[in-house]
Order: sequence, then structure tokens, then C-alpha cells
Amino acid sequence: MRPLPKRINFARGVPAEEAFPRAQLELCVQGLASSREVVAYQYGPAVGPLPLREWLADYHGVDIANVMAADGSVALFDILCRIWLKPGETVLIEEPCYDRVVHLLRHYGANVIAIPMEADGPALEPLNAAARRRPLFMYTVPDFQNPTGTTWSSAKRQHLVDLARTHDFRIVEDSPYRLLRYKGAQEPWIFDIGRDVTVQLNSFSKVIAPGLRAAYLIAPPDTISAAAKVAESTYVTPGNFALSVTGEWLRRGFLGDQVASLRRLYAPRLEAMVSALDEFMAGHRYVRPEGGFFVGVTLARPIDAVQLRKQASDAGVDIADGDGFFASKPSATFLRLPFCSMDEATVRRGVEVLSAIIGKDRAKH
Repeated sequence: MRPLPKRINFARGVPAEEAFPRAQLELCVQGLASSREVVAYQYGPAVGPLPLREWLADYHGVDIANVMAADGSVALFDILCRIWLKPGETVLIEEPCYDRVVHLLRHYGANVIAIPMEADGPALEPLNAAARRRPLFMYTVPDFQNPTGTTWSSAKRQHLVDLARTHDFRIVEDSPYRLLRYKGAQEPWIFDIGRDVTVQLNSFSKVIAPGLRAAYLIAPPDTISAAAKVAESTYVTPGNFALSVTGEWLRRGFLGDQVASLRRLYAPRLEAMVSALDEFMAGHRYVRPEGGFFVGVTLARPIDAVQLRKQASDAGVDIADGDGFFASKPSATFLRLPFCSMDEATVRRGVEVLSAIIGKDRAKH
């Protein structure tokens, strides 16, 4: 297959460059630079700058003692593992799951139980059985999950909260894609259903810009205090200037218009992805998300994933290693396809190329 004139990157789920609110961010930087206050330039508290935390506390309806800002949600999840997790303790995850979470849990020696995903969230029978194993917590991305695009139903969110209360475990709800709903109605936050058993992770990487590394944790004050001690001993303070810029951007009220702009930009790209899958890969199984960054595809039959990545790369299409999203056993059938960073024609062409390679493999067998 002749290589494409420009490479198509299905390997990483990154925002479109044209999505960054550059003019607004420049205004915020100028505002901080011209202020007589020098707080944003100085070392800050380990929990992050106060104005950002005040905005987040108001947004979530919590006390400021429940809020910590940091450089990326992965860093915050790492801190949670360090303060909560001992080797051999049981943690529940979705399967497939965000690959960096899988890596961190393995690094800390967790006994990981992976719960298979259905179109509306986890399969209940395996989830119920795993909950009886006395897990420490369950990690979930319930809105437009990375890597499948799945959104949990309201009923399954409530069911998880009920299980957590019954079996005394925590829920870590990670919601970086929640605001990126392009159609349909929002499901409730798990945090709002069960604040007594849930901590909330979130990030502005997909909504504002990943270069800011702006993320936050909503948790009980004792968890925030313990996390802050780990943060202070690890990196002293988060990126105070970038987080201050984020706080200023939010304080000026730019979030609503930015989310509306992202929906206009990304919705046609999601439609292009689903339409291309319907046209070229109808024999395979995939979620039809109503938002987010990804569509996960489960192939009808196993394929040599290493060869698929090589052949796709030779043809000008880069794809992620599907095995990284699985904790229980390697997968020879899963593809994660991001769509936000490329236009509709590029999305369609990338799916067409992958379909041709997969079709040739099937023909051999």
C-alpha cells in the first residue's frame, strides 16, 4: 500500500491545535504580568494557587479544603496510589482501561481486577463479584472513557456507589472528557451521587490546553492533606504560574464559550469517525459515543497486533499498542481510534487504510 502524503496519527489522543484559546490565554498572561502582585511568579502552596482552588470549590460546591490543584491528573493519581496503596491490595479498573493507570497500578504492586466493559458501563456480574473481594478502590472514567468512548448509564453509576457503600471501598472518578459532550444528555457525576465514597480527578488538558498541565483533585480534607505532603516532598510546589493562568482564565468566564467552540469543532469529526467505521469496518464492534476523544474498536477476530502496527506505519498511519489498555491479558482485537486532532477527511482516510490492512489479514485466514 502506497504511504500517505501526510502521516495520520491515531496513536495519541491530543487536542486539535486550532482548539487552543490562545488569545484568551494571552490576555490572562498579560493580566498576571501587569499586576503588582507577584504571587504567580513565586513558589506556591503544595495544594496549588488559591484563586484556582476557590473557583473549583465553587464549581463543585465543596469547601476549599477539599480541593488540590496539580500538574496533570496522572501525577495526582500517582500521589493517591502512594498514600493509599500497599503492594498486594486489590484495585478494580475497567477493561480496557487508560494505559497509564494500568502501568502505575502495576508499578505499585496492586492486585488488579479488570471489569469487562459493556455499551453502558461495566458488566454487573463481574463487578459485583469483584466488589466482594474487598477492594481498596475502583478507578473509572465514566464519561467517554479512554480508550473505548463508553459512557456509564445513570443506573450503573448508582449501582457502583451502592457497592462502594456496602463493601467499604472508594471510587476514583476521572472526568477529563465530561464537558466534551456533542449530543445527548449528561449523566450525573458519580461524585454527586456518592460524595461520601468518591474522589474526583479532573484535568483541563482537553478543554484548555495540555501544555498548562492543569488538573485537580476533589477529596476529603484528610486525603488532600496527605496528598499535599507527598507533593511537597516530591516537587515542592506545582507549576504556580501555569495554574494561576488557568485560574485567571476560568475567573474571566471563558469556559462556556470554549466548550461550545470545542463541540462545534469536534462533533463533525466524531461523526466522520463513526461513519467511516460503518462504511469500512461494519463487521467489527465499536461504541457509538456522543462525545469525548476516542472510539474503541473490537475486531471480529484476533490479529497480529505487532504486524498491524508495522503495516499501518508503513502505510502512513500510526496506532497505539492495544495491549497497553488491558491488565488481565493481552488483546489481539482492540484498536483505540482518536479523532479530535484531524479533520473529517483525514479521519475517514485513516479508517479506510486500517480496514484494508485488516481485510488482507482476514483474507489470509
